[in-house]
Amino acid sequence: MSFITDTQTLKDLNILGKYRRDSIFSLYNQTSTFGGERLLEDMFQNPMANLADIKHRGAVIAFFRQQEKPFTIDLDDLERAQGFANSYANNSYLGSVLTVGRQTVLAKLGLNEEQKHYESGVRALLRLLVALGDYLSVLRAGDREQVLQYTPLHDSWLNNTAEVARLQLEVAQNEDFIPLQVAAKCDYYLRNKWATAIQDSLAMLYYIDAYQAIAAVANARNFVAAVPCETHLQHIEIKNVYHPTVPNAVGNDLCYRKDENLIFLTGANMAGKSTYMKSLGIAIYLAHMGLPVAADAMYFSVKDGLYSSINVEDNIDLGHSHYYAEVLRVKKIATAVHAGNSLLIIFDELFKGTNVKDAFEATLAVTSAFQRHTNCQYLISTHIVEVGEKLQENTPQVQFIYMPTVMKAQVPTYTYKSKIGISSDKHGMVLIQKENVLELLEKSRTKF
Repeated sequence: MSFITDTQTLKDLNILGKYRRDSIFSLYNQTSTFGGERLLEDMFQNPMANLADIKHRGAVIAFFRQQEKPFTIDLDDLERAQGFANSYANNSYLGSVLTVGRQTVLAKLGLNEEQKHYESGVRALLRLLVALGDYLSVLRAGDREQVLQYTPLHDSWLNNTAEVARLQLEVAQNEDFIPLQVAAKCDYYLRNKWATAIQDSLAMLYYIDAYQAIAAVANARNFVAAVPCETHLQHIEIKNVYHPTVPNAVGNDLCYRKDENLIFLTGANMAGKSTYMKSLGIAIYLAHMGLPVAADAMYFSVKDGLYSSINVEDNIDLGHSHYYAEVLRVKKIATAVHAGNSLLIIFDELFKGTNVKDAFEATLAVTSAFQRHTNCQYLISTHIVEVGEKLQENTPQVQFIYMPTVMKAQVPTYTYKSKIGISSDKHGMVLIQKENVLELLEKSRTKF
């Protein structure tokens, strides 16, 4: 079964997008090749909901994190090799002889550009194949846990033939030009006899590129491997989780158990609630890809999916107000919960598009209704602290967390470290006074 999520969630958490500022994909996308980038993008678009698959990818990434020397990809060689391997192929040795013979005749007439281009592609492809074969041998020799067994790197044609190395040696011995007989042999073998195996080898190179990029980012940033466990345990525990793209991000601990499936989050504006919520969402998403996360430690029950409602917008084209858009978003998520899925749900400021009374009643009713579906975990934030006070009376399964504000000389400052309880901070007027908004309007009124 595929991991369940949607476009709104990916947008809320800024997961995808090569060109989106500070996207999580861009953070991990340190690939060297277009093929490696496409493979990484496919990983990001398809997180997993299977425990064995998540464990296996995590083990492969851990294996690459331990490699002392990465495989160095010469991009010029790769471009020439790809061009040669993907160009027109003769379907017989005689056809190869005729092709190379034609190039030789043209070269003797002074028209040697085609021959030079051809030989450049041959040399580049052979260098690349030999280097890749050598590196695969090193990887397999160090694979004591057999983590590569179910990857494209396990059974490599390059490790089962010495012909490539012999052909490369023949070519290397002729630095000025490749003799007709050797050139014809290269043409036939590289673009006909070995064509499928060579395409598979290039795919292995892209695979290595993608996993080396993940390993390099994780090592450079000291990300940790998230440890998955069975879904029915309904357990999530993260130590010092932080937002991976926020400079100098402050980390926090989070813990869900089967009998405590909802965190009710309060705090003043700018206290860090949204970053706290996004940090959890990003960690859960990456963990279901098998990728390392921005935390000190993470243990999680595999979920069926992840939904968030953080930046829901109105829809003028459909005539949906902000509040109605919020209601539709809640309905979509409620439908997924009703279907029996095990989900992580993140709601930031439920029903902020309506008046305070309606928002209080709706937030209380919806939060209580969701909490009773114990196959899911929830993180719900609000400014309406009265909802939390009401929940405390009759919902013992709820954890109450707040992001504190520290007043310094009548100026609010923020620690970004969560505490247990419900916030009583209300500093809206403090900020208005700090920015002299009322004073500015008063001067304006008296002036005119």
